Amino acid sequence: MHKLAIFSLSMALLCSCGRKVDSVSGQTTAAAEGGGAAVKEPPKVRADVHLYPILVDEKWGYIDNEGKVVIKPQFTGAARFSHGRAAVQTVRAGKVGFIDETGKMVIPQEYKLAEPFSEGYAAVLTFKDLKWGFIDTTGKMVIEPKYVAPSKFSEGLATAAVAAGTSANFGYINTKGDMVIPALFDSATPFSEGLAAVRSFGELVKYIDPAGKVVIPPQYTTAEEFVEGLAPVEVQTTNGVRWGFVNKKGELAISGRFNNAQPFQEGLAPVQTGSGKWGYITADSKLAIPDRYDKVDRFYNGLAQVQIGTKVGYIDKTGKFVWEAK
Repeated sequence: MHKLAIFSLSMALLCSCGRKVDSVSGQTTAAAEGGGAAVKEPPKVRADVHLYPILVDEKWGYIDNEGKVVIKPQFTGAARFSHGRAAVQTVRAGKVGFIDETGKMVIPQEYKLAEPFSEGYAAVLTFKDLKWGFIDTTGKMVIEPKYVAPSKFSEGLATAAVAAGTSANFGYINTKGDMVIPALFDSATPFSEGLAAVRSFGELVKYIDPAGKVVIPPQYTTAEEFVEGLAPVEVQTTNGVRWGFVNKKGELAISGRFNNAQPFQEGLAPVQTGSGKWGYITADSKLAIPDRYDKVDRFYNGLAQVQIGTKVGYIDKTGKFVWEAK
């Protein structure tokens, strides 16, 4: 369970430092200073086409769901698209702005870090105060920067941490920026399917509802979001601490036998087996895509980003590569 709930391999956050994040930009690539962000004569993007970040010769661009390059590699950092926007950098460790699906910079580069949009809002870190706030898709600051670690908005709420000495306390804010569930937790995940995993100081992880009421009592060393009725949790087994999946009653629906796991999405969940490699299972616990990857992401619109060695690519739900780095 993360102090700041963010998702997978390389799709979320733009970063000017080397901290561990599940994102392309957290890997901070080396590249020459970019020019303008727009692509000459940008292609029209159909509504059924989704774009995915790729890295070519240390520059980021975007492909469509058929593996065709739509926005040429030109950025030093690039995150996934959401709400028709994607956070990018044009200078290594530089300021972050947002492009549209043609490659045009539509929200100016003025942030230190940025998360993808969710429910119409994106968390951004300002240079002035080094605090997080939220913008809308026009770039307007709708929740003033005052938090040290927010998450995405989900089901109308977002985790938000306030400084408490040398640490931070997590609670939940609404879209007005009001703290509606007090900052009493030392870690928290976004709400999903009416539940959120939180840890109070000195306790194991539990799940609460939007009123802050405990629904599944403290019993997990780590836990993640519910998706498609199941949530990955870390439990104690006869073979040591392992990951499995629980249902909304807190019952173990998929036995704890994995070294690591991520939430389900589009019918598949990434799991790390005893081999140390990652594959994908179905809800009935069958390994649908063999464990052969070093890093993986969840599926989004039919594709998932995976990594073998230093090569990053995208696979479909059969495990076939749609695009892979040359």
